[in-house]
Amino acid sequence: MNNNKRSFSRRRLLQYGAAAFLGSLGTTIPFGRIGRSAFAAPARTPFQPVRFAVLSDLHVDIKGENGIKMSAVSVECLRRTVADLNREDNLAFVLVPGDLLLDGELENARVVREALNRLTVPCYVVAGNHDYRPVNKEHLREGFRYLSIEEFAQFFKGYGYTGSQRYYARSLAPGLRLIGLDTCLPEVDKWGGILPDEQLDWLDKELTAHTDSLHLIFMHHNAVRWSADEAAGGPKQFFCIDNDVELRRLLAKHARTAPVVLSGHRHVGLRHKELDGVNYFVVPSLNSYPMRYAVFSLAPQSIGWKTPMVSVAEPVHLEARENLLGTPWWRENGLKERSPENDAAVLDFYENNSMIFGSAQV
Repeated sequence: MNNNKRSFSRRRLLQYGAAAFLGSLGTTIPFGRIGRSAFAAPARTPFQPVRFAVLSDLHVDIKGENGIKMSAVSVECLRRTVADLNREDNLAFVLVPGDLLLDGELENARVVREALNRLTVPCYVVAGNHDYRPVNKEHLREGFRYLSIEEFAQFFKGYGYTGSQRYYARSLAPGLRLIGLDTCLPEVDKWGGILPDEQLDWLDKELTAHTDSLHLIFMHHNAVRWSADEAAGGPKQFFCIDNDVELRRLLAKHARTAPVVLSGHRHVGLRHKELDGVNYFVVPSLNSYPMRYAVFSLAPQSIGWKTPMVSVAEPVHLEARENLLGTPWWRENGLKERSPENDAAVLDFYENNSMIFGSAQV
């Protein structure tokens, strides 16, 4: 790995003028459909517009079979997406908000790191609930060695991490910073998460100390609930952190400094919600239907996005769609039974096609 690639240089950032910001999207997205979200206030230190990608929930498994997670093609999905991102104009960096692995396997981690190492831009990673040794021994498989969450951070040292510390802040350029949070519960056998008091206090201090910069925050679990099933006490409540209200209250206080929060975990098409001046996004999974990733264009007072499909063969996408429709647990309450009407509603929920190009205005 060329160490120069790991630093997001000011020179590289400054080459992206406003014309490049608009032009890079305009080649693939009609101008009128670029999503825009007004921030609470401009950052005190202006920065040039920047483009970055977000890949989430890769769930790479070198010995997997296709199901709701398309494990048998997971390596191909990642490698093809890396190659496609290397062809993206003016891409500055890549974020991976968790679930890189199927269940914390060292052997899968090696494949992921080798693929991410092919990126021509810096890449930043945080852990998801599938990135460390499972508490449930039934998920342990012969032929694999398993990482603790601290070992995961050590293994991806240089991808945001500097050691076993599970959360971090990085300066991307003057006026632009990145914060990676850890929402995982490695000692608990559940998919849910929380942002501990230690991190809440640290986050508050970081944002207070750097009010001259705009911050991108990314984490695995969500800070908002995207459907009724995710409400507290609901069957899918663990897609959101337990203390979501507390985190949103803290971020609302720092909306001018931290106006963008990105997460994964939910395996749905891109969604966006603005609350108290903070723009919350959930990005799709690379590995389950609709098998997409996201490319954002960020300026001091606006953000645009697109969500391309993973460039694997059409039969793979069709299989992934059928696997989703045929798995009752992933269908929302009230849509469990297969019927043309229910299937259409399930696909509409997961695809969320109106947001592919960020057409919503805020």
